[in-house]
Amino acid sequence: MIYTYFIIILLVGLYHSKKSNQSEYLYLSRKLTLPSFVATIVTTWYGGILEIGRFSYLNGIVTWLIFGFFYYISAILFALYIGPKLNENNIKSIPQYFNKKYGAISQKISAIILILVSSPAPYLIILSTLLIHIFDISLNNAMIFGIIFSISYIYSGGIKSIIKTDIIQLIFMYMGFFIMLIYLINNFGGITYLINHVPDKHLSLTGNLPIGYVLSWSLISLITFIDPNIFHRTYSSKDIKTIKKGFLISVLLWFIFDILTISVGLYASAIIPSHLLNNMNPYIYLAEEHLPIILKNIFYIGLLSIVMSTIDSFFFVSSIIVSDDLIDKKNKFNNKLALILIGIISYVIAINFSFVIDIWYVFGSIAASSILIPFLLMIFKPNKTIKYPNTTLLMPILVSFIWIYFEYPYNIDLMYPGIFISSLLSSINE
Repeated sequence: MIYTYFIIILLVGLYHSKKSNQSEYLYLSRKLTLPSFVATIVTTWYGGILEIGRFSYLNGIVTWLIFGFFYYISAILFALYIGPKLNENNIKSIPQYFNKKYGAISQKISAIILILVSSPAPYLIILSTLLIHIFDISLNNAMIFGIIFSISYIYSGGIKSIIKTDIIQLIFMYMGFFIMLIYLINNFGGITYLINHVPDKHLSLTGNLPIGYVLSWSLISLITFIDPNIFHRTYSSKDIKTIKKGFLISVLLWFIFDILTISVGLYASAIIPSHLLNNMNPYIYLAEEHLPIILKNIFYIGLLSIVMSTIDSFFFVSSIIVSDDLIDKKNKFNNKLALILIGIISYVIAINFSFVIDIWYVFGSIAASSILIPFLLMIFKPNKTIKYPNTTLLMPILVSFIWIYFEYPYNIDLMYPGIFISSLLSSINE
């Protein structure tokens, strides 16, 4: 069943993939319709699925607050106030906003930052974990397979191939978790079972986590405003109505999926003693120990669909930033060569991090503190000019690295000093 899934995704991704011009290859000629918009936004959002399982197993429903509620609010704000402006302004990327306002150096600085944010590395780690478990292969082979497979169909088909595969993967991701949750409810019981068996504080809103850490994710969620994948889909959409409706429908679908994934994580915390996991992901443990073989395969296909639908989008959008914003156009460094470069960079990042949440937290905090405020000023106050734009982009990064080096002085989370410096520098007028 799992081999068949890989074959189907590959064939669907490759089908008619070469029949497209440059605009269609990169942006679907800006004709992305509502169903396709919803399918690609919903699937791209959820690549870190194993981390959600681990986090909800350890911390409970605070997972929904950190990775759900805060992001819903950010997505709705984006849909209503930012997305329409981006679609109307006819500018292809965030770095090109910086180029138009502040020149080529600002463009390249912002491009480098956004390449790190849109790196497929976190999701490559998760895909590798799944492949190692399912096929009993080495970490190195799993990562190389993940990179080659993801690049294979988007190399020739671009965004069209991504959309076609996302539609299929959307069905599988919901099917897999719906089957798992129904099976757990039937075999262990409903809400009463969870209330009686989950660890202390798992059902409290903040769990065991410091309130400052939890609230820092409300700021990190604002990275939605500068997410290159969201920007790309917004630019590619056929009209503003598609963007607004698409995000509102997507938030509803995210909410439903969060109920499924976090509920399964809570069941894992109620069923599995920590000493039995042996570093295995809770979702994988539940599948191995409790699901019949056919249901287990469907659940694994759901997990693979979630992460693979994110990896291909991140590869693609990162390669666009490299080819269009980072490398000089005169060098004719095309998007397809950039895909290979991104694959190499992602591999290097992936082998140097143990947990996906570390990449999200560090890179997300740095990127948001550096780019968020200057970008929003360009959108909502286009007549305002920051006096030292390059310094404004770089100083929050420097402060963030100093904060990491000194191990978060006074227990203040990474996001706050960076945002403070960015706000201060952005207030200095030309």
